[in-house]
Amino acid sequence: MIAKKQAVRETGAGSMRHCRAIGAEYLTFLGGEPTLHPDLPAMVAYASDLGYTQITIDTNGLAPSRIRRIPSDLLHYVSVSLDGATSSSHDRVRGEGRFVQTVSAIREFVGAGYPVRINCTVFSFNLGEAEYLLDLAESLGVKLVNFHSFSEEGLGTGKVDWSLKPQEWIEFYKSLRRMRRERKIGIWFPPTWSRPEDLPSFVEQGFSGCLGCSLDRLSIFPDGRAYVCSVLFDHPLNFAWMTDGGLELNRGQNEFDLFMHASFSAVDPVDSGCPAEALLEGANSSERTGLVSMCRCWKEQV
Repeated sequence: MIAKKQAVRETGAGSMRHCRAIGAEYLTFLGGEPTLHPDLPAMVAYASDLGYTQITIDTNGLAPSRIRRIPSDLLHYVSVSLDGATSSSHDRVRGEGRFVQTVSAIREFVGAGYPVRINCTVFSFNLGEAEYLLDLAESLGVKLVNFHSFSEEGLGTGKVDWSLKPQEWIEFYKSLRRMRRERKIGIWFPPTWSRPEDLPSFVEQGFSGCLGCSLDRLSIFPDGRAYVCSVLFDHPLNFAWMTDGGLELNRGQNEFDLFMHASFSAVDPVDSGCPAEALLEGANSSERTGLVSMCRCWKEQV
């Protein structure tokens, strides 16, 4: 058991070294729940020594003392999951009593000098809470709220009643733009869906199509699977494997082939849509008529 734990720790350090060697600058520890890993403070320090310029921890905020073991100046953000502005919404996702605990942790992090942002997944039942969440975030001293669209993947499989239809998501993010005008807090969101006539405005902001084609990021699992696209985590299409010898490309069916085929088959890569969306379970093509699916990894920042 000791030897196995040591191997896992060495694999994590090796992944950080290999990714930094091929040019990675930003690193996020996420999960699961990264604060459960006993070596998290040491891994953050090691990542800083390697020269990563932005190090972020995504956490549920239920173990604030473990974050407090990490010097605040080593972290670009502590990203805390808060799925709504009320206990009824957040606790429905995270468990009874979690809302109070999480808000308390955010307050503790801000008070201790950590840069904090909130990650909020938007569901059908918390859709109307965005403005209240922004008010709460500002009152707590949070710098940024990062909204995510709910995907019926992983633990979300089968929760169709939690989902938003594409048109509902479009109307939601348009409302975020209006809310931002009245506030100083930053807001991020993935457009995910766009009307064709709105695409030029996203291009002006830097959207250039599927980020999978540019190998913009890698998500590495403990078993070594490396994905470019987070939408495909439930599918055996990983781009590569992280091994002791470095990054080993998946020579079988590969997500990168999927992305490149979509881009080269379009007149303009921006118009190609997101091929990963077609693999999502529960997709209803009739709800997407006339819309362009956009890369969920790209965020508008308002």
